Amino acid sequence: MINNPIVKDFLKQIVDNDDDLSNIQTIIQALIDGIETDEEIHEQTGIKLNTVRKLLYKLHDASIANYKRNKDPETQWFTYTWRFEKEEYVKKIENFYQQRLSEREKHLDNLENNLYFVCCIDPEHFKGDYAESSEFEFYCPVCDYELEPYDAKKEKTTLKRKITIDKKNFKKFEDKISKI
Repeated sequence: MINNPIVKDFLKQIVDNDDDLSNIQTIIQALIDGIETDEEIHEQTGIKLNTVRKLLYKLHDASIANYKRNKDPETQWFTYTWRFEKEEYVKKIENFYQQRLSEREKHLDNLENNLYFVCCIDPEHFKGDYAESSEFEFYCPVCDYELEPYDAKKEKTTLKRKITIDKKNFKKFEDKISKI
């Protein structure tokens, strides 16, 4: 469930780098396994305590984890007991998947139903549909060379493949979630 590519892409939105991605996956698994405090997570996983706390708060900001604060009567220190919010986690991943799928399908539909033009010298200079290209009289606004029709076959094939893979991965995610 945590190593699913769609879940990883969702979690990448929450963290800053690949190290944090790996750590947040480990922390989520620890919460699922019933480890409740930041110190216990630190001891069980070997992740730095400050990193554990930082990532737990990121999970909290994303509504994936919640905590209760308790004060120790002897030491007067606060202890935070964390809980994984499975339903919210699943809902957020479903929303992420639906939004990404919708964007990709819309982009694919746009490629299939419109004619695009690119700069004949460097396609990175300009890529636009017929209306945008005609505004520049079919000349690149960057280098002033002619625009040529864009062959979107490769991009369409890639998008179709990504959509198919996302659907398969989401199905696997749903199957795993139903077993937890």
